[in-house]
Amino acid sequence: MNFPKNNVARKILNWFLPLLAVGALGGCATPQYATQTSYAPPQTAKGLICVAKCQDKLTQCQNRCSAARQSCIAQIEPAARAAFDSALKTYEAQRRQYETDRQFYELNRSLRMGFFNPVFVPGYGWVMRPGYYDDYYDDAPTPPVAPSLAEERKRLIHERCDSAPCPCQQNFEQCYVGCGGGVKKTVVCIANCKDSDPKPSSGAESSPVVQSQTGTPSTN
Repeated sequence: MNFPKNNVARKILNWFLPLLAVGALGGCATPQYATQTSYAPPQTAKGLICVAKCQDKLTQCQNRCSAARQSCIAQIEPAARAAFDSALKTYEAQRRQYETDRQFYELNRSLRMGFFNPVFVPGYGWVMRPGYYDDYYDDAPTPPVAPSLAEERKRLIHERCDSAPCPCQQNFEQCYVGCGGGVKKTVVCIANCKDSDPKPSSGAESSPVVQSQTGTPSTN
């Protein structure tokens, strides 16, 4: 005779272990790093004039990239609606399957009694605790998440508009070095730092060209 599994103990573990993991992560957060870029200006008047021209080119490049992004966003609506309609069809199929799974789950739960566990398995009919099917129906099915037109629009903007190449900063740094200036990049810790991690330089210079921090924060 097969005895029922100790579902109570298993559910307690399923509830407790995630809390334990969250507590462990909270006590040992991962440091986050970014690339800090320092600029050493040229030592000649000619070099400083050259750097000013580099700055003008940087501004023009950034304006072009911003205009291109806005133009891309303005044309994204038809694609966003098409993607939403497709996601909605997928969701409806998933929702119908969820309703079927939920009915089987509730039916099987209502029929459990004593040491026996009759389970209705689609395609097989009524069976008595058939191995992994007992585990399959042990947890309630998870309902699908309905799609959102706003989320589809946001996803497409990120994929099509935000990913367009815009090498303004790289071109500026090459121009800066060509004028006789110096560019130095250093990886620094910006959050959850250890004592041994390099910290961002405060910098006494007032000009944003002399000291700036660039790059997307990353985890190490």
